[in-house]
Amino acid sequence: METLAELYAKSIDRPINPAVVVSNNKQETVNAEIDEYIFTNDLIENLDTILHTVSTKKSGKTGIWISGYYGSGKSHFIKFIHYCLNPNTSNTAFDKLLKAVNNYDPTKAGNNENITPSNLALLRKQIQNAQFDNIMFNVEDETDDGKGERLTRIFLNMFNKFRGYNPNDIPLALLLEKPLDKKGKLDTFKQLVTQEMGHDWDTNAAQIASFELENILQLAQTLAPELDIVALHNKLTHPDSFKVGINATLIPELKEFLATKSPNYRLLFLVDEVSQYIGTNKEILLNFQNIIERVSEDCNNQVWIACTAQQTIEDVSKNTNIVSSVEDEFGKILGRFDTRISLQSNDSAYITQKRVLDKNSNGSRILSELYHDKIEYIQNQFKLNHDLYKGYQNEDSFVLSYPFVPYQFKLISDVFEAFQQLQFVVKQIKDNERSILSITHFTGKLCANQKVGYFVPFDAFFNQQMQTNLTHRGSKS
Repeated sequence: METLAELYAKSIDRPINPAVVVSNNKQETVNAEIDEYIFTNDLIENLDTILHTVSTKKSGKTGIWISGYYGSGKSHFIKFIHYCLNPNTSNTAFDKLLKAVNNYDPTKAGNNENITPSNLALLRKQIQNAQFDNIMFNVEDETDDGKGERLTRIFLNMFNKFRGYNPNDIPLALLLEKPLDKKGKLDTFKQLVTQEMGHDWDTNAAQIASFELENILQLAQTLAPELDIVALHNKLTHPDSFKVGINATLIPELKEFLATKSPNYRLLFLVDEVSQYIGTNKEILLNFQNIIERVSEDCNNQVWIACTAQQTIEDVSKNTNIVSSVEDEFGKILGRFDTRISLQSNDSAYITQKRVLDKNSNGSRILSELYHDKIEYIQNQFKLNHDLYKGYQNEDSFVLSYPFVPYQFKLISDVFEAFQQLQFVVKQIKDNERSILSITHFTGKLCANQKVGYFVPFDAFFNQQMQTNLTHRGSKS
């Protein structure tokens, strides 16, 4: 008789990372994040909205606000946008999306009648034939400690990195590297730094400039004789005198860059965890509000900023006094975003079952036979007359959930919610997609060698992973 492990479409022992990190671009991670992305109708609609908006909208605000509770899949969502737009992954990502759209019924109440395989094919062709670039980063990973204009500096640094310039030193990037690049000499300059000075410019530019600035500038002047290296030396040794601002630096740099592109060109900033970075700092919040306003007004709808944020301010700060004083400010900034997406965790059970428990063809056949052979036992054993806690509704429900029972996913999420309120578990463990996915995968691995016919008991969820996440208070109880 087959074991449970033999039923699954993918190995139950494979690593599944429930916490997607936007900076992780290893090839195996990219492949897994595309292959294992589970589409619900809402996710299909949200992705279609963003791709259409960025590629076709000619007027209005160019900010996209993507909100969701902790663990609702915001980072995975914006990475899939990135995969659709990135030439190296676009075909694979759109193939995955097309499979989901083939199962989407546009005639069903509440669904979008414009989402069809043929319309997706047109959108795919439009995006792949146009010029699309995107810059994706977690804003907390790129923290700038400078006073004021913090997000302006971060956006500039990320834009400079995208252009092949220094991602940390704005004066060095714009006053030295950019002029060399405009003459087509930047790569030659980097090679000469290695050959003549024995340094790797890409790795240690700021440090090299600090200790050997005169030699660096003289080397640069051999490639661009018009450089005023005396003035450059003064500016680079006094970086605080270089004005960094939205109107002084960011917008002019973007407009100059766009002038070299076609009118159909689009640049999309994908910014993860912006509300976490802003927190309750009104100064940073105002800075971000002004960036969105100016980019929308001055960049001809060719530059877009999509950011992820916590669903509510309460998720950012538990200090109710601070929360109440900042809520109005966040309300104002939302007015700068014509496009708003809300990612819910309502489908966490379905996403978990499809990602962890999806069956291969032989597994589906075996479970179909088991269901029909034992239908009376299954219906009697797991019959629950409850709106929230359900047993197996039909054969499809059985094949999808087995060896778990549908009510268990709702019940374990309620346990997490109760434990969180009682302070029995660490704060990361909540009623969300990430936590349900993680505990189901861990529990499924523990039961993988059981024979077909075994049903996972609910107490199996109280395992090593659960115990590891208990607080001292929870363990004691």
